[in-house]
This record gives sequence, structure tokens and C-alpha cells, in this order.
Amino acid sequence: MIKEDFNPLISVVIPTFNSEKFIETTINSVLAQTYSKFEIIVVDDESNDNTIGILKEYCERDGRVKLYSISHSARPSVPLNKGIDLASGELIAFLDHDDLWEKHKLEEQVNALGKNTNYVFAYSMSITYGDVSVFSPYYEVLPLLFRATRNREELIKKGNSITPSTVLAWKDKLREAGKFDEDPKLITHDYDMWLRLSVLGDFKFIPRIHCFYHVHTNQLSRGWEIKRDRLEYLRQKSGLELPEYNFYRNRGIFFLIPRNVIHFSTYLFIKLFTFIDRKFLKLYA
Repeated sequence: MIKEDFNPLISVVIPTFNSEKFIETTINSVLAQTYSKFEIIVVDDESNDNTIGILKEYCERDGRVKLYSISHSARPSVPLNKGIDLASGELIAFLDHDDLWEKHKLEEQVNALGKNTNYVFAYSMSITYGDVSVFSPYYEVLPLLFRATRNREELIKKGNSITPSTVLAWKDKLREAGKFDEDPKLITHDYDMWLRLSVLGDFKFIPRIHCFYHVHTNQLSRGWEIKRDRLEYLRQKSGLELPEYNFYRNRGIFFLIPRNVIHFSTYLFIKLFTFIDRKFLKLYA
């Protein structure tokens, strides 16, 4: 058990590249957290828009925001690893430059981790927003409750439905696992990281929607073949029998309707559960 006076400084690592359209709302969602003992480490991958200018203004206004620049790598794993190296917190939270957090995210995850030190990280649920609606094939809540994974066996059997922006991990465990693989061919660096962390311990799944995952129009053209090939590369590199990537979104309206009903019903259920929990049960208080 963690001591009652345990108050870790969380390092929030945000990799950026040409993020001027999104970075303000992303950082604001961190600054609005009910848990305040954090630093924000922004690692910019040599943006050529006004991202740096916006970030410098945040650094001047709030000392918790720190900006670092690296030579352009075109690989998210590189700025993520730089952020891990620079982090002064015992816990590290990852946040994509265009995703948003619900305001209780850090507080509830710290409380969840604090009840059992055997967990290597905590994660929760995300819901899509942006160029997507409840009628879209890209509308989804991740993970659906029956797809949530809590250990290595489940992660290999069920596949990866852990949104990186929901993860809060122990820094020493990330380093022990070797940090993110910077192989330029390994696009599924997050799944690879969770698999290597799973060797070190189990995960704490929190059934709350803590993250809003941004969907852009330019993402919608990415075919299932590309995602299948990425997973196949990870399968070959890791030597693990990972599940096949099944692209269910392109199977027509008669599949889309029940699919989206399941995701929307999950959203409503989690919202109701969260209200009851915060009002009466206080499981993560």
C-alpha cells in the first residue's frame, strides 16, 4: 500500500508537431484538472507553424508548463521517450496533442493506483469527438467493457483497446521496460509498450470516460489494410500470437447501426455509473 501522505508529482508528456489548431484546448484540459500536483512536459518535433509561439506563452503564464524542442523525427515514440527522460514525476501521463481530458482524470487515476502498488499503470476509457458523430463508423467508446484488459494474457488474447491518452504509468516501470521502441517501421508503438509493461505487472482499468479522442477527416481515409499490416509487423517483431485486426466499420449500415447502439449505450451506462459513483460510492475518492 502507498502511504497516506503519498503525493506524487505527475509528469504529463505531450508530443507536438504542427499543433497550433489543437494545443491550447489540450493544455487547458490539463490545467483544469482537479489534481494539481503535475508538470506539463511538451516535446515539440520541430513544428513549422505557430505551435512554439503558443507554447511559449503558456510557459510564461504557468511555470508547470515546460517546452523542449527536438530535431524532426516523424515518430511519436521519439518525443515520448524524450519526455520520459525529462520527467521529474514518479508517474507519467501521456496526452496526444489534440486529445482532451475530463477534469477528474488524474485525481481518480492516482487514487486508483494508490490502493495497489502492484499495478504498472492505470488506464480508463475514451470517446471519439471531432469529425465524427454517433452515426459515424468512427464513433466509438474504447474499450467496451468486455474488451477491457487487465493483464498480459488478456492483452494478447483480446488485442489493444487502450487509448494512450488515458494511461498513467510509473516512470520506473516505463524505464525498466525500455521505453517506447523507436523503430520507424513500428507504428503500433503503444501496443508494443503495453505488452512489454505487462511482463512487469498488471493494469488497473477504471470504467470511466476520462479522455476525448480527436478524430480528423484525414484519419478517415486510412484503410484497414494499413492497420492490419502494422499489427502484422508487431506480431512478427514480438513473436507473439496477437489477434488479427478486424475492420468492422466498412460492413454496411445493417452492421453499423447495432455497432453504434452498443457504443452509445456503453457511453450512457458509464455516464450513469460515474454519476452514482461520485455522488454515493466514491470508489476512486
